[in-house]
Amino acid sequence: MNQTYSGTVINQNNPKTVGVELIFHRRHPKYQKVLKIRKKLQVHNENLSLKIGDKVIIKNSRPFSKTKRFLVIEKEKESKNKLDQEE
Repeated sequence: MNQTYSGTVINQNNPKTVGVELIFHRRHPKYQKVLKIRKKLQVHNENLSLKIGDKVIIKNSRPFSKTKRFLVIEKEKESKNKLDQEE
């Protein structure tokens, strides 16, 4: 039941919430083309200091609000973008 996913932080507007983008690759059933599917999720972030562009691991959790159903477990890798680090 508790599946984990790896994604990228795309926004950080609220104090304990970050937006994470997940990218999946699926094959079309009829035409067999590989499609890139993007999902944007609101994720609960309690104590980790995250910046835009950081790679994070998230998992399913109890509902924190109307849109938040995931929890940040850990930060995989920091972003190397200089513009994100200056903000």
